[in-house]
Amino acid sequence: MSEKQESCKQCGRCCKAGGPALHTKDLEMVREGKIPLRNLITIKMGELAHNPITGKIAPANVELVKIKGKGKDWDCCYLDATSKNCTIYGHRPEACKVLKCWQPEELLGMVEKDTISRLDILAEDNPIRPLVEEHKNLIRCPDFEEIAALRPNIPEPKRKALQNLVNEDIKLRVFAVQEHQLELSEELFYFGRPLFQLLQQLGAKVRETSEGLELRW
Repeated sequence: MSEKQESCKQCGRCCKAGGPALHTKDLEMVREGKIPLRNLITIKMGELAHNPITGKIAPANVELVKIKGKGKDWDCCYLDATSKNCTIYGHRPEACKVLKCWQPEELLGMVEKDTISRLDILAEDNPIRPLVEEHKNLIRCPDFEEIAALRPNIPEPKRKALQNLVNEDIKLRVFAVQEHQLELSEELFYFGRPLFQLLQQLGAKVRETSEGLELRW
């Protein structure tokens, strides 16, 4: 008979599944800089992501701020590949504290509940906050499932609307990077992944023109 697992074996498998989403209990730790913004990525509401409950890719029901991944397999950026230890174990996120791979019910109960967003983290007087608010209001995720079902025969009005949204997204990002000297690592927290990259995952071909990015399917 195989031995029943009752404790962590430090195999690193959980950490290789990607960084965790952050919750309210993690907020002060992030504000104190124990987990810097450059190591976070925003998953926007409606963005396609892996749902741990269903095990399927589906639109996120809420905005999520997650610890960034690294490498081809997007391992948690705080996983030490050699020792398989967490390099921030003393101030690891709440999801990591409750995680028991042999008994995942408590963690699954936290999925998309009591999570924090970009605006929870950013102080009211943060100079980039107005741009983040503008981006959040203007660059909303389209219905990716509908797009996947329609491709490659996406109606011209919808294709044009997507293309305009892609270019508005880029315009806001470029302004923010120039105005606030942001690095790419910080941009992924403030604005998430560019919309054109999310559409590329659905088969969109992106071409740069003198008038901006052009989408082809």
